[in-house]
Amino acid sequence: MERFFHDLTLYASLFNLKPKIHLMKSFFLPFFFLVFNLATSQEVENKFIRKGDFPEGIYMKIEDVLNKKPSSTEEVYLKTTDKNDTVNLPEKAFFYFKQKDKKVLYPLAISYKGEMYFQTYRKYTNKKDKGYDPDQYSRFCKVTNYGRFIYFEENMRGLWSKALLVNLNPATYSIKGKIKGIVLDLDNGEFNMLRDCEDLNDFLIKHNIPEIQCDSEKFTIGELRALIDEINKPYRQ
Repeated sequence: MERFFHDLTLYASLFNLKPKIHLMKSFFLPFFFLVFNLATSQEVENKFIRKGDFPEGIYMKIEDVLNKKPSSTEEVYLKTTDKNDTVNLPEKAFFYFKQKDKKVLYPLAISYKGEMYFQTYRKYTNKKDKGYDPDQYSRFCKVTNYGRFIYFEENMRGLWSKALLVNLNPATYSIKGKIKGIVLDLDNGEFNMLRDCEDLNDFLIKHNIPEIQCDSEKFTIGELRALIDEINKPYRQ
């Protein structure tokens, strides 16, 4: 019941946050009563993952990730993909086996010093997203949000010219731009790329979360991050 009331607060905050991301009025009231009836009879327990749930090691397959069991504990180290990045645990990194001093190429994920890193694989993505590829292979992306959905971001090739992005804050990029928000759907055991507002709303509806009103040309990655954070928040408590 506590999570139910948090969800109502989330929906209300989204309604008042900005005109372009408020909840559709025609949808809100019927959904409110539907959720209220469900919540009073039985609270659905959704799967979730908290930061720190993954033991350190290499995760070769999606099954290893879902079971939180590394395939290997061979020691690795990382190098940032940006030479100007001074962060110890950057959001984008290449990994290397410490003993062999060779780049880690094929694993799906690596848990390293308390952070979880993923690389994108078509094999594990939603069928609608299989036409997208990262602009660098064997690059791992750090998870930036945990909870009901694991969230990270990757730069996809062929979507926007890099020249157009040089002087922009990444949080202001359109959801349709080069940077894509990606979630690990724990229920279906697959990654879902949130490509535009229509795709985002399809994802929300499938998980019994109210859809939002947004314009794909204006809805930003920063707003997507805020939305995912609000959805995940009760599962981190």
